[in-house]
Amino acid sequence: MLLRWLVIALAQGVWANHEDERCVTAICSAYNYISFVGLPTQGKDIWESQCRNPLKVASIYAASETYCNERGRGIGLTQLADQCQEFGKFELLSREAVAENLTEDAIRNMKRVDYQELSRDEPADMPVLLSASYFDLMFNTIESWEFETWSHHAFGYVGYAYWAGILSLGIAYRLSNWLFHRRQHRAERALESNVYPLIKYLGNVPLVGTGLHWIQTHLMIPAPLATTHGRHLLGFTFSTRVEALIVVGFWTISIVLSVVGYRTFPGNIYYPDVPSQILRYSADRTGIMSFANLPLLWLFGGRNNIFLWATGWSFASFNIFHRHVARVATVQATVHSILYVVMFIQTGKAWKGLSKTYVLWGILGTFVMILLLIASLDRIRIATYELFLIAHVVLSILTLVGCFYHTVIFEGNEYWKYLWPTLALWVIDRFLRLVRLCYCNIHVSISNRRLVEVSASHMVYDETADVVRLEVTPGTPLLHPSPGQYYFLYQPFRLTGWESHPFTIGAWSYEIGDQTSLVPTSEGKLIKSLDVSHMPLLAGGASDRDYQGNSESGSSGQGKPLKLKLTFWVRPYDGWTKQLRRQCLSSPAKTSEPTILLEGPYGETFPLWRYESVLIIVGGTGIASAVPYIQDHLRRSVEDWDASPENEKTRVRDMELVWTTKQAAFIHDVARQELKHALKREDFSASFYATRDFTASSEDHTDFGFEIQSGRPHLQSLIMSRASDACSAGTSLAILVCGPPRVADEARAATHLAMRQGHRSIKFVEESFTW
Repeated sequence: MLLRWLVIALAQGVWANHEDERCVTAICSAYNYISFVGLPTQGKDIWESQCRNPLKVASIYAASETYCNERGRGIGLTQLADQCQEFGKFELLSREAVAENLTEDAIRNMKRVDYQELSRDEPADMPVLLSASYFDLMFNTIESWEFETWSHHAFGYVGYAYWAGILSLGIAYRLSNWLFHRRQHRAERALESNVYPLIKYLGNVPLVGTGLHWIQTHLMIPAPLATTHGRHLLGFTFSTRVEALIVVGFWTISIVLSVVGYRTFPGNIYYPDVPSQILRYSADRTGIMSFANLPLLWLFGGRNNIFLWATGWSFASFNIFHRHVARVATVQATVHSILYVVMFIQTGKAWKGLSKTYVLWGILGTFVMILLLIASLDRIRIATYELFLIAHVVLSILTLVGCFYHTVIFEGNEYWKYLWPTLALWVIDRFLRLVRLCYCNIHVSISNRRLVEVSASHMVYDETADVVRLEVTPGTPLLHPSPGQYYFLYQPFRLTGWESHPFTIGAWSYEIGDQTSLVPTSEGKLIKSLDVSHMPLLAGGASDRDYQGNSESGSSGQGKPLKLKLTFWVRPYDGWTKQLRRQCLSSPAKTSEPTILLEGPYGETFPLWRYESVLIIVGGTGIASAVPYIQDHLRRSVEDWDASPENEKTRVRDMELVWTTKQAAFIHDVARQELKHALKREDFSASFYATRDFTASSEDHTDFGFEIQSGRPHLQSLIMSRASDACSAGTSLAILVCGPPRVADEARAATHLAMRQGHRSIKFVEESFTW
């Protein structure tokens, strides 16, 4: 109720400043219901009558001098003259031209007419003056209509203000956090350079410490509902309570603004009864607010959304916002269409109204938006991802086309101000995708033997692990991988080669020579490679020079080309991932060398290196999110690491990996390759769990220096134990989770429990496992 009255008060306060501008407009509109003798004849151009008929123009001047103040009269008559020129191509008769009818006596003796007193079939043969009641009625009608037209757009802009506020908070937090760490690093303070010493210090101030802890415990960490599977709220899925609150806030504002602020009164000339006024105003408002949501919809759904970088929020979070803006816009468009159909039926002109071209385009646009909403449901999207991608693009284009043609009849195309930015956002995003594709996969150099370098790929399917290891050597030597990054992968030489699928970088390495595969050779030996865990990429120390040589030329110190190789782990399900497995199985060696193109990189790196203790919990191919952070920890822990503000030295004292997957063979493969160096370190420990085919696939696991357990870990006990240890030691704890929703929910609930029990300095990070 409070929000409703605040909105109405604000809108009316702003609108009150324009009252003088409507006086002459109301007078002109009132005289349009009265016919006058003379040109033009009935049915001709209304602007000729408005601007050139002496009787009507004299009546307008007389009413303006009677009911309008000097300011309102000047503004209104100037606007009328401009409209005569712009729309009618006529000059407005001057006051001098009809001055004989505008003396004080003439105006005083003019006949005063009420609304509908004079029939249009009986033209007046002399100037007439509006009665005070007729003027007031028309003024209130015009004022109500223009206020509603203005408020429809203004309330649509409130959505922009809402999201601007939300994004500003995210940007401010990211910027302050960056500035804080940069200042601490430059000053080389005694405290460790991470955010938690500040929290510890502020924790000594009861009010501030309690407030920070309350925000983290009750807003930032927990799922929407405090249950093990609490990410589901009102049939929707959210990762955190903050996301749910943001979305609920947007829904609330959208609903409230759709139903409040209507200025209605009995006797309105356009719509005599109040229900008719509400019907028309609400139909228009929902349509305009739906249009206003379209730029937000395309902005949040774009891969190159600048706010992904500005706020540091994940694509998964913006995808949630994108889906709910789409749902709100679709509901508004549907309500808009239904209410107009009701109006057509009430006037008895349903068939005539619905058969108009612009109406049909609007119906098509609404119908397509509903189809988009249905096709985007989680079950349909996951089951038929390729079909979803095609439908999403095609239906989105149809939606914009329908919206353009639906509003083409309006003067000045006033509603296209929402559509052109939407189209621009879509074109810019597609263009930047193409730029990223070219950047990652094509490199032109006149200094190399090959003028053009393109991406190359190799993949092998491990049947016991049920995982495709896809290794891609990008065409460009300029990529610098980081933890948390992901790429969209294309296989262009397929029937549906335009499809792209997101995958997190599982690992990367730099290799010398032309050999780029990590697949065992026929002799059973691994091809020699330079593992990234022993190569400080940005260090500039001796080890770095020995490995990289001249980085600009992309060659090693021995003159051999140094190539980056990205590794992705693909679990075959349906669609394209299943096709990759088939391509491998078609070869006796279960390998293939398809043409794979990269688009990226996307994603943000979370600074795990700023925490003393790190617990990484992953499930299945979620290991792809963990390995880069583990390798990054190894790089940052080398003695000659360049500890600049951009490349801080790790402060992690102990890092633990807990990985649960179906097949133990997958664990063997990764542990013997990407994790082999980490498993030898004292500051790193790992626990492996296999839930399927445990005995058959892991009978020799102890020979490799690690043990694989059967079943699943008890995450609540694990997290509570680590939180207790961190609290006792006075250290910070970061918990990184990447896995199926069940794993993430259990880990989040356990972290929330630990914080509610008073354990502070805990940071929970969930990497997206689903898209």
